[in-house]
Amino acid sequence: MMQKLGDFIIKRRWWVLITWIVAAVLIVGLSPAISTIQSNDQSSFLPEKYESVQAQKVAQKVSKLSDAPTDIIVFKNKDGSVLTSSQQATVSSAVDALSKQHISQVESIVTSDQQLAPTKKAQLATVTYKGTADNKDTIAAVQKVRDAVNKQLAGTNLKGGVTGGEAISYDTQDSAEKALAIVGIGTILLVLLLPAFIFKSPLAGILPVVAVGIVYSISNALISDAGHLFNFTMSQQLSVLFTVVLFGIGTDYILFLLFRYRERLRSGDHTREAVSFALGRAGEAILSAALVVLTSFAALFFADFGIFSSLAPGLVICVLVMMIAALTLVPALVAIIGEKVFWPSKAWMVQSEKPTISKKVGGQISKRPGFITGVVVVALLVLSFFAFNFKPDFSSFSQPPKGTASAAAYTDLTSAFPAGTLNPTPIYVTSTTPLTTADVKPLSDKLAGSDDVSKVLPTVLTADKKTAIVSVVLKSDPYSSTSINAISGPIRDVAHSYNTATTKVYVGGATGAIADVQAVTERDLRVIFPIAAIFIFVILAVLLRSLVAPIILLICVSLGYAATLGATTLIFQTIGGNAGLISFIPLFMYIFVVAIGTDYNILTVTRLREEISEGNDPRTAADLTVEHSSATVVSAGFILAATFASLILGGISFLSQMGASIAIGVALSAFVIAPFLIPSVSALLGYAIWWPSHRPTKKPENIAKA
Repeated sequence: MMQKLGDFIIKRRWWVLITWIVAAVLIVGLSPAISTIQSNDQSSFLPEKYESVQAQKVAQKVSKLSDAPTDIIVFKNKDGSVLTSSQQATVSSAVDALSKQHISQVESIVTSDQQLAPTKKAQLATVTYKGTADNKDTIAAVQKVRDAVNKQLAGTNLKGGVTGGEAISYDTQDSAEKALAIVGIGTILLVLLLPAFIFKSPLAGILPVVAVGIVYSISNALISDAGHLFNFTMSQQLSVLFTVVLFGIGTDYILFLLFRYRERLRSGDHTREAVSFALGRAGEAILSAALVVLTSFAALFFADFGIFSSLAPGLVICVLVMMIAALTLVPALVAIIGEKVFWPSKAWMVQSEKPTISKKVGGQISKRPGFITGVVVVALLVLSFFAFNFKPDFSSFSQPPKGTASAAAYTDLTSAFPAGTLNPTPIYVTSTTPLTTADVKPLSDKLAGSDDVSKVLPTVLTADKKTAIVSVVLKSDPYSSTSINAISGPIRDVAHSYNTATTKVYVGGATGAIADVQAVTERDLRVIFPIAAIFIFVILAVLLRSLVAPIILLICVSLGYAATLGATTLIFQTIGGNAGLISFIPLFMYIFVVAIGTDYNILTVTRLREEISEGNDPRTAADLTVEHSSATVVSAGFILAATFASLILGGISFLSQMGASIAIGVALSAFVIAPFLIPSVSALLGYAIWWPSHRPTKKPENIAKA
């Protein structure tokens, strides 16, 4: 099938290219920007069954202001000294003046004596915005408030920093845009320079940039169309993954084709049919690898957490479009360029007579498969041991990005007030009959006695008296594990103990939402892992026409996953001193490392099967596979690992950890598992690995080396 597709493409290469260009122009031109379906409000991704979502519905029902987005202005002396009486008066006057400015999207700015720190080193003011938390105009108003505060305090010794939900969203958005630009530039440079270095040709570097650039434009447009059509949003921080995934796997698939094309040229075939032949041999690996990645990403559809499930269509679209391009657009471009794709290098013309490193490695694997298998397995198990120290951190989407204005203001706030001051946790008491503050007092008193609560704010009753709002200020950072555990445990236990036939109590707020995020993430990990494994097994079984080989591959990649989690935990927790890893890391690591890392295993195992089908015994097949495919695997893996590692440059903690972890996983897959472990296990097990396929009966006289 791939051979026929290759023949068709080289004959109509120009029409294939023109079709892609026209499609790109039409699809991109007629689609809305992808930013129109992006959001940073992680609570909006929670299913309705979770308590924080139910609490938010109560808030929206009883009062627009009770659910209105807010920020905190932290007033301090520039030298950190105590605020004098006259300075406190200056703060009050400044807040009054700010309120009278009627800043766009700002409902009110207020302060009071109760917002003065006990140490008198800081005073707070509450900014209440109009609109919803993720409204772009509301988020944009943060900078207007900051500018107004700075102007109002000009000429004084005071400073005012703005932090809170909207300020963090504003700074996160800004950081995400910068991260996208940095990662985008870094990724393109890697994709441009590394293939050029590998093949010693600038055209080999330009080819992936052009091909994947076209795919990137089309994919983004289709993702935006799908978001509007099916009414879903996705996290802005995670949308940067599309760039990395497309350029990473796209370059991989292009390298798969170019290495087979170069190998065919070296055999003496200098016609355009060499492209068709290369696609016929590499196409099956590309198709299978893409399907494994695609179905693994599709497993995210089964997630409850919207951040995961809404990411699925985008990733599926990216891989699907890239797969089609790798099988049509890329071979068409190679057929048009021809041998000049390797210009000015002459290395493609001849095969070196000196034994290559891969040939030497292949020889050792064929001679000592048991020893090599044992060494690799022990090394991976040692790394896996550190995974037992893994601790989740659920603050990734709520903490201010480091080095931002909201982070500086947050530090000023927590140095003078309990950490929970920024985000008091609202508890909604609803009743079918009117309530009084006396009715709610036992709940307030019980909450005030909690070890995790700093203070309980005065009870607020709605106009109809059927809802009371009791807000508690937590002692710890509202995004810390301590606060999350307090909300999901004792505080909700206390609140729920006051439920009756006529009264229902709901704990909400940012910390409540994160506690629910923790619960939904743990649920999704239990569901997505086995679903993705089943998808991968079925595809590999069909591809390899074997039941044993897919099991061996899944065991190998699972060992690689455990080693990756252990290595990441070792680097960021044990050595780096972080309290934990971002909570989503295990799931994304599983999806990306297992799915994308399997690309290299597929390339290796399809070459093993090819050598076996040509009549070679298992050890010789392992030798030849390492000799002919390891350069492709290592080169592609290096580029993909470097591409994901570029996420570290973005400066966002979540992306840095994810980029590093996936880069480690890809490196283990491409440098250890695919070129060493799988060939040695194959040589060790012999023909049994291909069961129930039939054993070859004879070896052809002419073994194709392409």
